[in-house]
Amino acid sequence: MKRQTKGYLMVATAASLWGTVGIQVQTLFNYNLSLQSIVFWRLFFAFIILFSFVFFTNKKWLIIDKKGLIYLALMGLFSQLFFNLFYFSCIQKTTIATAVTLLYSAPIFIAVMARIFYKELFTPVKTVALFLSMGGCFFAATGGSVAVLKINLIGVLMGLGAGFTFSLVTIISKAIIRKYHQLTIIVYALGFGLLFYLPFSHPLIIFQKNLPLEVWLLIASFGVISTAIAYGLYITGISYGIEVSRAGIISTLELVVAVILSYLIFKEVLWGWKLAGILMVVFSVVIVQVDKILPAKKII
Repeated sequence: MKRQTKGYLMVATAASLWGTVGIQVQTLFNYNLSLQSIVFWRLFFAFIILFSFVFFTNKKWLIIDKKGLIYLALMGLFSQLFFNLFYFSCIQKTTIATAVTLLYSAPIFIAVMARIFYKELFTPVKTVALFLSMGGCFFAATGGSVAVLKINLIGVLMGLGAGFTFSLVTIISKAIIRKYHQLTIIVYALGFGLLFYLPFSHPLIIFQKNLPLEVWLLIASFGVISTAIAYGLYITGISYGIEVSRAGIISTLELVVAVILSYLIFKEVLWGWKLAGILMVVFSVVIVQVDKILPAKKII
């Protein structure tokens, strides 16, 4: 298997793991936990377990220079703190469907920044895949009903802010992946994200709820599987020299997995426009891979 093919498969696997987040959050809501608390403890367990793994495996991966610290502090600030604040604010100002739809503007931001900073081409096939992916996300999130959307200026700006800050994980990782080990990037990004998010999360409130051990194990697995491992696979995939604009499109498989799991576990409707949206996203992922073997033709 070619190295880049492995990279794209890692990105797809990471997106699939992110797709389980909604199910995990819904389960934790049953114990009256706030989103802020869930996010904090998810980051906490991801950081502690990953830091411990790196510390006992290869301490050299924890060595980083001042420039790297600045990059990773920015990644933690934007991709954890600002992303969560923007995303939750969008949900409060609009609806979950609106927030999810706007969040998946991220591949557009990635494609534009990849063109500017990394000279990745806007090919005709890639452009079609991008719009198919965006349209598919809209239909999968809304079921094709505009009525479930709630549009206001502040909410839209918050949603686009979430999409932009989410895209920075990809762009910043691409910039530094050749200099630092992928685990170095993830450990420091999660650590800074945890630090920046601390003032907004009120983490100690969770101890007032006397949660059973299985809930703590669920939160820990949430941090390990859909955070540490997912980010590890995603950033490792990028380190394999793949185009980040393609990675952005592939990452929308997250929504496909989320919708399918909601159907299987919560018996939510999966038919009509939702099914069409899923097929559009999957098709966009397929054709963006076909684009790699075609002669390079750019639009921009």
